[in-house]
Amino acid sequence: MLIEIKGTGNHNKGAEMMLLTILQNISMPGVRFAYAPALSADQYPFYSALGLYPKLWFRLKGVQFGNLGALIPKPLRDAYGLVLDGETDAVLDASGFAYSDQWGDKPTAITAAEVKRWKGMGKKVILLPQAFGPFGGSRIRRHMQTILKNSDLVYARDMQSYRSLIELGGGENVRISPDFTALFEGERPEYFDAGLHQVCIVPNMRILDKRLDSSGYADLLGRAIACLQENGLSPYFLIYGGDEDRRLAEAINTRASRPIPVVNETDPRYLKGLIGEALGMVGSRYHAIASGLYSGVVPVGFGWSHKYEQLYNDMGFPEGLIDLDVDKAGLERALQPIIDTQARRLLRDKLLEKSEVQKQMARQMFSEARECLSEK
Repeated sequence: MLIEIKGTGNHNKGAEMMLLTILQNISMPGVRFAYAPALSADQYPFYSALGLYPKLWFRLKGVQFGNLGALIPKPLRDAYGLVLDGETDAVLDASGFAYSDQWGDKPTAITAAEVKRWKGMGKKVILLPQAFGPFGGSRIRRHMQTILKNSDLVYARDMQSYRSLIELGGGENVRISPDFTALFEGERPEYFDAGLHQVCIVPNMRILDKRLDSSGYADLLGRAIACLQENGLSPYFLIYGGDEDRRLAEAINTRASRPIPVVNETDPRYLKGLIGEALGMVGSRYHAIASGLYSGVVPVGFGWSHKYEQLYNDMGFPEGLIDLDVDKAGLERALQPIIDTQARRLLRDKLLEKSEVQKQMARQMFSEARECLSEK
């Protein structure tokens, strides 16, 4: 069986973490995995090391050129490990958050057409846990209904997403399961320094282009850094979203009275390992925050969609998500569970207890997915 893993080709660390978790939990005898690399970066060193087969499937200026791969003789494609869309037996969609008014109609429209075609070809289609909605426009609602109708299983990552799908007519194939990267294990890098790498600061450029009230975001991160420093802690920037987040971190540093180190780690295992070793986090990247929560590390977060609120609620720490317009006193209160040792320990125990529940639900989801893929 050849399974395509869709939605992880944008090559950010959250997507890589999802991909690695899928490979660890879906592997079965006789199963191979395909992956459509993004055109925006050279991803060969990444996917080749994982044994993934590159799928010839890419759009350029709105035109799909992947079908032209059929002009390459099959023996030649086999020699280079290239696969076509028609050669895969199943698709696992791990888009994370793509089907929503906030991203416009296009991603949902493209996937609706693909899923309908895949169903006609007899492929299994499973949408792994991700955030969905809201779906306000008639076009995006119609496209999402097509996806629901032609998918074998669709997992919503939170209750609000689940309700959005049920409201569109989703049936028994729609289920709820948490973010499955709870199962992903991190590793501590050799360069980790407990004296320097105490509190992760994880910026996210999406806050700036997805929120209308984001003008004070960089200043807010700067104030959080200063507050942590004043309380004897050593914060550092941990870059999760690539160059755009790194540039934002560097811009904040230029205005800081005490600039902090910038760690631009490329291995998602080390990223999660660094987060797991931290005393706390101030961040905005969803999977960085999730990694903190699942590791018992207190994250004070700022979000730009309902997926953040749902994650904090599921982990029993809704007060950890704060507003961008928080004043100085409110920010200091929010940071106390990181600054205060006793409070930090108590919250860590609570988060780890919740984390185990999330992990068990994720294991159950993967078990259901494997069973579905095994059915004739």
